[in-house]
Amino acid sequence: MISMQMINKSLIGAVVALGMTVTAQVQAFDAKTQDAEAKATLEKFDKEQPGAKAIINSAKGVLVCPSITKGGFIIGASGGKCSLNINGKTVDYYGYKAVKYGFLAGISSYSMVMVFNDEAALGKFRSNKRKWEAGADANVAVAKTGAGGVLDTNNIKSPVVAFVFGEKGLMGDASLKGGNFKRLDK
Repeated sequence: MISMQMINKSLIGAVVALGMTVTAQVQAFDAKTQDAEAKATLEKFDKEQPGAKAIINSAKGVLVCPSITKGGFIIGASGGKCSLNINGKTVDYYGYKAVKYGFLAGISSYSMVMVFNDEAALGKFRSNKRKWEAGADANVAVAKTGAGGVLDTNNIKSPVVAFVFGEKGLMGDASLKGGNFKRLDK
């Protein structure tokens, strides 16, 4: 018979292992590889999302996260590397990490493009000396695609909008609230 203590130890071990994997993934990166992956992600976003080019071109800044990995059971972790582009050029790199709990089970990865439509929101993101937290430092609207692949245009006008796409695996949680972005050393 499996005891509750064994289940708890297994859960803690799985979360710690996932957290270590995510942390290592965020810390170790090569700028050239990151830039190439970010460029490919923007091309995929443009190809899959009608109107993406106009959204990107009108943005004050675009945070491109080619691959965010998340996983867990009851307690989960996610993380990835991101590039901040302004006027089509990479200006900074960021690590993304989040820990969540609740009804979670599974593992998945996805791409994300976060658009800063407002100069003030972009300025706050870039000037933050500590971690920038989605939901605390700024509300992030997650753009949803409706019937026929058309975006919900109400969310696109928000100061910060996230587009999540290319999800692989199985884990039902699309919230960015509580996720932290921290500038990485080049």
